[in-house]
Amino acid sequence: MGKPLRFNLDKQVSLSYYEQIKGQLLSAIYCGKIHEGGRLPSIRELAEDLGVNYKTIRKIYVRLAEENYIEIIKGSGAFLQKKEGRESYRQMRSNAIFKLLKESCDKVRGLGLAPEKFASMLESYATQSNLPKLRLAVVDHPEEALIFSRELKMRLLAESVPIALGQQPDGEQRQALEAADYLLTTSWHLEEVSLLAEEYGKKVVEIKPSPAIYAEILSEAKNRNVAIVIQDERTMHASWDIFMNIFHPSTHKKFWIAPIDRHDLIEKIIEEADLIFVSPMCWDNMRKRTPADRQLRTYENFISAETIDQLKQLQLLG
Repeated sequence: MGKPLRFNLDKQVSLSYYEQIKGQLLSAIYCGKIHEGGRLPSIRELAEDLGVNYKTIRKIYVRLAEENYIEIIKGSGAFLQKKEGRESYRQMRSNAIFKLLKESCDKVRGLGLAPEKFASMLESYATQSNLPKLRLAVVDHPEEALIFSRELKMRLLAESVPIALGQQPDGEQRQALEAADYLLTTSWHLEEVSLLAEEYGKKVVEIKPSPAIYAEILSEAKNRNVAIVIQDERTMHASWDIFMNIFHPSTHKKFWIAPIDRHDLIEKIIEEADLIFVSPMCWDNMRKRTPADRQLRTYENFISAETIDQLKQLQLLG
């Protein structure tokens, strides 16, 4: 093996770690990053480097061996099998690319879409160029509206305006509502925001939170005292029930969800929590108040990949 293999595992996509790792290993094989006869990382090495279960990597290696990509030699490791002529990895990659192109064109024609139009759309999707800029209005509790709006600007380069639920929009916000392509909100407020959307003649897109955030918090809370600090206690919605009534009885570790203005509780969290998840709106405040040996972590990519893909589809196809 030449240079160390690099993997990019994404919690936000629908593919499992098994599928992501196997796909990236095959890509490395086809692209010559692993030479024929070369040794792959051991199952244990790869599992530790990627932070995934040993059984997942073993399952991938066994499958690759069954598909005649690698040979597993007990006591020595896993090695890339040698192939020659029409079975060379370069030829296999060429065949796979051609098959992908052919199948894609066949499906495109079946949908009644001209291949030229598909090629133009594919380029726009892949490069994110020549796409109309989405104009969005996020209507929710102030904290969530701001967090979601910031994320949409970052991930979609959209014009996104946060609008606080239950407050009369000011002049600038009314202009944003009139100009918006879509109004966005979470499932808890769909009925209320749908009435607002009807008033402005707009469609509503539901923001679905990423399950990866809940999974990350639950994973950490199994073995550590964990807290979540937010600005507005309404932000977490059903999370209190999820964490305290379903999860918390199964662990002896301490767990808190607290708004930043509960000073007594925040002091207790700072003193006892091993890890504190902090809303972006509370980050500066908590960073100043928290000793350096306390680990703080903020939310990242709070919006699900499903919602982002839906908005990309609307951006591309209308």
